[in-house]
Amino acid sequence: MGPLRPLVRASIVALAATCFAAVFQPRVTFAATAETGESAADSTVEARYYLDPVIVTGERLPLRLGRVPLDVTVVGRGRLDAHRQFLLADALREVPAIDVQRSGGLGKLSDVRLRGADTRHTLVLFDGIPLNGPWLGSFDFANLMDPGVNRVEVLGGPASSLYGSGAVGGVIQVLSYPASGDGRGDSGSPAGRDELRAFAEYGENVTLRQGIQWNGTIGRVPLGLAATRLTSDGAGPRDGYRGLNGDFHAELPVGANDHVRVSGLATDGKKELPYDFFFDSTDPTLSPFGSNKQIHDPNNDEEDRLLAGIATWRHTLLPAVELEAEASGLTGRIQNQNEPNGGGATDFQDTDLRNTRGIGALRARLHRGSSLQAVAGADYRADQVKRDDAFNFGGFTDTTRVEKGIHARSLFAQAHWEGAGRLLADAGIRLDDHSRYGSYGVPRVALGLLAPEVGLKFRAGYGRAFTAPTLTDLYYPGYSNSTLRPERSTTWEAGAVGLWLDGRVEGRVSYHHTNFADLIQGVLQPNFSFLPENVGKARIEGEEYALHLAPHRRVEISGYAAHVIAKNTETGALLAKRPSWRFGLSGQASVHRDLTLTGAWRWVDSVLDPFNFVDARGRVLDGDTPGYAALDLGALVTLRHWAPLELNARVSNVLDRDYSEVKGFPARGRAATVGVTFAP
Repeated sequence: MGPLRPLVRASIVALAATCFAAVFQPRVTFAATAETGESAADSTVEARYYLDPVIVTGERLPLRLGRVPLDVTVVGRGRLDAHRQFLLADALREVPAIDVQRSGGLGKLSDVRLRGADTRHTLVLFDGIPLNGPWLGSFDFANLMDPGVNRVEVLGGPASSLYGSGAVGGVIQVLSYPASGDGRGDSGSPAGRDELRAFAEYGENVTLRQGIQWNGTIGRVPLGLAATRLTSDGAGPRDGYRGLNGDFHAELPVGANDHVRVSGLATDGKKELPYDFFFDSTDPTLSPFGSNKQIHDPNNDEEDRLLAGIATWRHTLLPAVELEAEASGLTGRIQNQNEPNGGGATDFQDTDLRNTRGIGALRARLHRGSSLQAVAGADYRADQVKRDDAFNFGGFTDTTRVEKGIHARSLFAQAHWEGAGRLLADAGIRLDDHSRYGSYGVPRVALGLLAPEVGLKFRAGYGRAFTAPTLTDLYYPGYSNSTLRPERSTTWEAGAVGLWLDGRVEGRVSYHHTNFADLIQGVLQPNFSFLPENVGKARIEGEEYALHLAPHRRVEISGYAAHVIAKNTETGALLAKRPSWRFGLSGQASVHRDLTLTGAWRWVDSVLDPFNFVDARGRVLDGDTPGYAALDLGALVTLRHWAPLELNARVSNVLDRDYSEVKGFPARGRAATVGVTFAP
């Protein structure tokens, strides 16, 4: 069916939704709780089944979510507070387009994929700062916690027309609490009132999290600060973790027509890595030539640090025209030390990796009421890496150094148009001049149609994207390929959102189809190493379904399903590490005005992983990583009638299932946590 499939699927959904709407004769709106992540139970005065927030990620323009013809999901502060996960990646598991794969317990490598794309195809932003490192091209969510976060906007689909290389699967933007007048639409704290929160939580494996968060004003300056510390002994030997997060934001008025907004993020994670691998040429279990083996490592440690900041100056030139100048930067350092294990073993590794990035941008914004908004601009981006390695492996000792950089200059334009109260249109294009690969042009077009009579919003879109090879793909000695070409991709997508019964019922469906040319994948070599190669053509297509119900003002139920097919279209081989199906159910119920219960269940299909080995327990792990199911339960008690306190409790992996999201790295077993929050 090819490109006709999205239209067929959308027609089926539209027909079913129309019949449903005709039966119930609803009043409708176009923003519901499942899109915003907000809770009907958040309101203590009256039921609130929907909220139409202002989003900024899909357009670089502040637009109401219900008026955007793109696939955007918002995880709001209400949902983050209700489930109270230790790490932000766990709060993203309920987004249909997102798959999270963590290599073991707290603080371990956490890959987040959008729409089945590689992690380097998912762009991660904090208040507009790209967090993907230049060395690997991806962002590790292992150390990112949610205090200080107002909400997360998830854009599914190509966004290279706005953000350049790497935004193939989409964008995940983490937003701090907004300052006044930034266009986000939901203030972090009530106007004129300071907000303070302090909390402490304790759980199994000697896990402790403490944090403090403040939002308010000093004089005329809106300001916010947050800091969080997480420590854990881990679920087994040498599985400990120590993490620290801090973020801030402020908006500084400069005269009547100017203001400057600044924000920043800092993370620091120290972790024990319990496993290592070596090749045993005397073990014929996996091949006559030997076997890869996983071992318990007694002295493998890693520290990851990240510091990112941004400053944006905005000048109102005319009532309908604004000018912006922006500068942002990132610096990160990863240090991995793996000393000899003793007993005559001499293998060791000492790695010091530094990532830096600087971006400068100029933009102009045009606002012509709700009918037309546009942004155009230019930016310059410079990436630099420095990596030093000293190692001994199998008696071979060496030291290597990589010090490389790239830069890109870009022009871009984006426009949003609305007509006749029903039609929505977005169009954008970006021209990138890459220092190694020359010029690339990437357009995007999206169309939307509102049908308020039946409570539906239809959308369809087309976009192109490109991803330049990472610096590790190009320059890492022994694991690189200097002849790599950039990946190019073309995406077609379609979808529909239906809202009925004043927002008590929302249904969503999306279809996406992406064709890749020159896709870069690690290919197993005759010497059992993996080298990056352009494997030719590939296709990733899939569907996402979501249903949100609010049968009572104190009860919410959500469910989702996601299906992905990812394969090399020249060989027919499936691409690794993508579950073909994922399902999830979640809900929360305010059984009393002071007691809220939450629950979340997920099921993830098996995952192809070509790396076969004998694990540390002597088991042969070859072929697929088995699928798994997990159930989390929680409760929140408010004591505001007696004191400004909240008590929370949760149990993750309630059924104590033994599973791995990444082959050979067991996930945490059942773990209970209790906590208290002080919020005057």
